[in-house]
Amino acid sequence: MLTPLLFALSSAALALDPTYAAYDALLQANVSPQGVTYAAIGPAGLDPFLAELAAVDLRELNSIEQKALYINAYNALTLDLIAENPGVASIRDLDGGKVWSTRRFTVGGQSLTLDDIEHKRLRPMGDPRVHAALSCASKGCPALLSRAYTAERLNDQLDLACRAWVRSNAAQINTQAKTVALSSIFDWYGDDFLAQWEDKANIPGVEGKQQAALNFIAFYSGSTTATWLTAGGYTVTWATYDWGVNSR
Repeated sequence: MLTPLLFALSSAALALDPTYAAYDALLQANVSPQGVTYAAIGPAGLDPFLAELAAVDLRELNSIEQKALYINAYNALTLDLIAENPGVASIRDLDGGKVWSTRRFTVGGQSLTLDDIEHKRLRPMGDPRVHAALSCASKGCPALLSRAYTAERLNDQLDLACRAWVRSNAAQINTQAKTVALSSIFDWYGDDFLAQWEDKANIPGVEGKQQAALNFIAFYSGSTTATWLTAGGYTVTWATYDWGVNSR
């Protein structure tokens, strides 16, 4: 949480570090595929970066720079929420499960909720890969990358996040039982994947959001998995989402 001093400083425009060096170092020190060491971040560890985010002049950023900023903002604010509430079992224990819509934060001089950042800023940009980059501090979410997103490397980083998600929990694939349990993210935000992925390949026995999800997963999988997925002949369901905190 921003201290009064840092909040006051955020009222004056600050130059954005395009490399996000300080935030990047914090992520490298405290984030791994196994989870986040929230205790090491502490309740004030992200305050300097949050002050920088609050004061940046968005008019000076192009669309790619804004996309990177909003991804970093969403993830940093979420990290801060958990670091400020040590011992919380789930982010849904905060604000009666409505923390995404109840708490407001300053980003680029705007008062935004986490829902605003995701649904009103990032999703309208039309890139479904952002769903692999955003972390809701839960085990069911895609694992948070241990690097800050930057405009210079954003395309490669989003592809890296997609591959990492597919390797971990985008789907539970059992080739022997011929079952696939898809992450509920593909159900909740299925419309974001449809235009690009639904008709990539016509998979026997599936359609709509599930076909889009399977084509997305096949694209970011190894060739053996991709061949099996696109051939069809299996049962598709939605996996139960794990809302437990992704701490380590």
